Parts: sequence; structure tokens; C-alpha cells
Amino acid sequence: MNLAIVGTGGMAASHAAGFLGIKGVKLSACCDIDEGRAKAFAERFGIPRTYVDYGELLAHEKLDGLSVVSVDSTHAPIAIAALKGKVNVLCEKPMATTTADAEAMLAAARKSGLVNMVHFSKRNSRALAAAKGLIEKGRLGRILHVDASYYQSWLSTKCWGDWATESAWQWRLSTKHGSGGVLGDIGCHIYDMAQYLAGDVSGIYCGFRTFDKGIEGNRVGEYVFDANDSFCSSVEFANGAMGTVQATRWATGHPNREYIGVYGDEGSVEIDYERGDRILRYCDNARNEWDEVSAPLVPSLYERFVRAIKTGRQDECDFANGLKIQKCLEASFESARTRRPVTLS
Repeated sequence: MNLAIVGTGGMAASHAAGFLGIKGVKLSACCDIDEGRAKAFAERFGIPRTYVDYGELLAHEKLDGLSVVSVDSTHAPIAIAALKGKVNVLCEKPMATTTADAEAMLAAARKSGLVNMVHFSKRNSRALAAAKGLIEKGRLGRILHVDASYYQSWLSTKCWGDWATESAWQWRLSTKHGSGGVLGDIGCHIYDMAQYLAGDVSGIYCGFRTFDKGIEGNRVGEYVFDANDSFCSSVEFANGAMGTVQATRWATGHPNREYIGVYGDEGSVEIDYERGDRILRYCDNARNEWDEVSAPLVPSLYERFVRAIKTGRQDECDFANGLKIQKCLEASFESARTRRPVTLS
């Protein structure tokens, strides 16, 4: 199976390593607008050919699948071009930067009949899959409340490097460079987790803030730091449950903490990724005591993408799901702008 990767920045390494660990899969090409970065990536992972134009890659390579790991604003045109060229697509999150683009991607996918997936990395989590299993078995009863958060600290510390001097982080703070801030970057993860476990979101009331960075003009060169750093949403679910979804990059002490608690009238589950992705806690009403549950291994999204191509059966983490998350993000931005609740269709 011949695959290629477009975009060879930080997350692309995970895609390359994930695919190369699957028997029978070959990475035949990669593409990046930075030719030097593409060549270095190709050398690192033994990829024979590089391109600086994804159109050229699609025209010259015979591909079974394409991983789109480029900047968010380019996801839609690349994915749509690949689908029109009869190539299955795995797209990095967020699926797009607008609902209109996400809808166009889904329409192209449905017209092609090809495999389409969005890479929400926590869907690789054994704990999340086990929690979903408990909920589907009715162990929580009627879901009433959800508490979901994503805490990072790379703005308040140098846990991942110095954002004040490294462009790899600075673009994430700049709307001009396609960033949706913490809401667009990691809010999509936490919305996906909440919706995966508790069902579709029906309403959002969101607020966010962009805090002073302590740098003159809140900019470094071309990067103006105007993207949101923290957001908090009050969320309603179609099944009647309610809850909170929030994220920040100022959480000193938490380099990369994702947490979700789902509470029903017969029990609860909690996942805290600082404890690892294989452990969840479960509590039922009868004992009212928490038990740790060790969850079994689950296939990675890379394995699921390859399996879907082989079988022709669509995975649940598809563009239709990605569109739902995109609508959550867009509703959050709209709510923060108008300072009013937004109902999702």
C-alpha cells in the first residue's frame, strides 16, 4: 500500500512512524512548501521522493492514501484534490478552518466513495475506547453532566521550548497565520472527546481571552499574538445532558493534561491523561467508590485508516464526525463574538 504525507512539520513524524510500523505499508513520497524540511523528513524516514507542490505529488504518484498534515487553512483544498484524484484521505485535526470548507470536504468524500478520516489523536486512546464501551453497555445510565478540559503550559513555561523565539510556536498565536488559537488547536480534541462519549452537542455558550504576553506590541516580527489563549464553554447535549468544555495554554504544572469526566444517574467514568492513556476510573451508585480499570489495546488511527482502505468500510472517525466538531468550533467563535448562546443544527 503506497501512502504519502503532505506537510512535514512536527505532527508529521507521528504519521510517518505510525504508518511505517504497519506491515505492507510504504511511504512513497512527502511534500512541503519548505523543500529543505521535506528532504530532511524524507531522509529521516527513508521516503524516496519529495515535492514542494501537492498538485505535482498527486499527478505523479500512484497512491492508495494521503495524510494531510499541513497548516489548518490548507486542509480543505488538499483533501478535496486528493479525493478527486481517487486517493483516500486521512486529515489532521481540525478538519478545516470553517464549516463551509468542512462541508465541501464531506461532499467531495461522499461523491468519491473513498475512505475519509480526521486524525483526532485521542481516538488512539485505550481509556477512551473503554469508557465508550461502559457507556454503550448502560453502566452510567442516563448521562447528565460532562466535565472536559485540556490544559497546557507552554505559554507560562518553557516545557516544550521558548515560544518567544521559535516560529513553530508563534504561528499558533497568530490569526494571520491561520491559527484558531487554543480553541481551534486543542479545543477540537476536547470537543471530540466530549461528543464521542456523551453524544451530539446541541448548544454552546463560549467565552475566550487573549492575554498580554509581556512582549512589546504583543508581536515578534510577522507574528501578531492575537489568537485566543484560553476558552470556557457551557455546553448542552442533544440527550439533555449539560457540562463544561475548556482549555488553556497558561496551566503551569500541566504540560499537556487532558481530562474528561462523564456522570450519569447510575455511575461515572473519569479519564486523566496525566495518569496515562490506559487507565480510567469507574464508579457506580451502589458502592460509591472509584475503581481503576486497565483498558486493553486498541488499533491506532493509522491502523484503522489502512484497514478501512483494505476493507472499503468507513471508520467512525470520518469527515461526517469532523464536520460536527467543526460546527462546535464555529459555534464557539460565534458565541464568544456575540456573547450569546448558539444552537447547533
